[in-house]
Amino acid sequence: MNRTEIRAQSRQVKEEQVSRAAWVCTPEFLDRYIRPHLGAAGADATADGGTWTTNVIQLDGSGAATVQVELDGSAPVFAKLFPFDDGPAVHAKLQTMRHAGLGAGSPYQVVEPLAWYGTEKILLCQGAPGRPLSALLDDGAGLVEGCARAGAWLAHLHGMEPRIGAPQSLLVTGELTSLAKRLAKVVTERPDYIDTALGMLSRLDALSHDTVDGILAQSHGQYRPIHVFLTDDTVTVIDLDRSAPADPARDVAEFLHRVRQGVHAATGDFSRADQPCAAFLDAYRAAAGGERLANLRFHWARYIFHSLNREIKSGEADWRNGGNTAFRHYRDEFYRVAEGRAGA
Repeated sequence: MNRTEIRAQSRQVKEEQVSRAAWVCTPEFLDRYIRPHLGAAGADATADGGTWTTNVIQLDGSGAATVQVELDGSAPVFAKLFPFDDGPAVHAKLQTMRHAGLGAGSPYQVVEPLAWYGTEKILLCQGAPGRPLSALLDDGAGLVEGCARAGAWLAHLHGMEPRIGAPQSLLVTGELTSLAKRLAKVVTERPDYIDTALGMLSRLDALSHDTVDGILAQSHGQYRPIHVFLTDDTVTVIDLDRSAPADPARDVAEFLHRVRQGVHAATGDFSRADQPCAAFLDAYRAAAGGERLANLRFHWARYIFHSLNREIKSGEADWRNGGNTAFRHYRDEFYRVAEGRAGA
């Protein structure tokens, strides 16, 4: 499939998802599929129908669309619209995880699946209780505590048995094909970026020689502060669609990268992420040990380089003449991790 065909397919998927999301927001769908899962809130509103509130919160054409639904201020329910055939596996995965110790009564939980509607290819999930960790990026003490709890949750997931899904090799979890595709697009549009990119690729290549094959745990697949919800008693995590047995260091690397970028965006200061990231790593290592993190520097540096290439493509980061502020931030972060100055 060539680039034009890929773009056409993506447009078609997005158009279909837009239409399906509009259908989910109709009273007909809400009354038929959502109301039965609202318990007393749904029953109390039956007489007059109640007032539905819907909000499409994910619709970019790259995967499942998500619609948030509430009835008269009830706890939110999320309808996840799968464009392909992976929905049943995600539903079964969440059920298995909750039965394996990540469900009701545990301080560490995954979001509760309510129903899978096969004909519509829609998964319903209960909204996660509490606040997302991403809301604390400018809250010094709160972020430190939240990151420590997020590290403990991740260690708990990585130690889970049984493992669910097809195991992924280091070649897959390293996501080098994704890196290559984005980089190819960037240098096609900005050919004078090649020398800078090759220098960073050379450093990433050196890190790859120190990686270790065969380290597997039940991974999250997209472990980010926005997916971690906190109450006083529980940590609940959402969006486990990509969870599979994989290199656990990838989850750790993505979380650290996202926290540092988020703190910098919120406060303008990378150093304010040092203590939260250290708390996350300390909590993870205390619960899981450090043996699973042999490939952390490689994954972390690769995430930074991939994000830099996105910023180069968008024009936010300019590498020329020593680089603008955005470029220097990514470059300094990359070499800080690659040279082992980040506690990895």
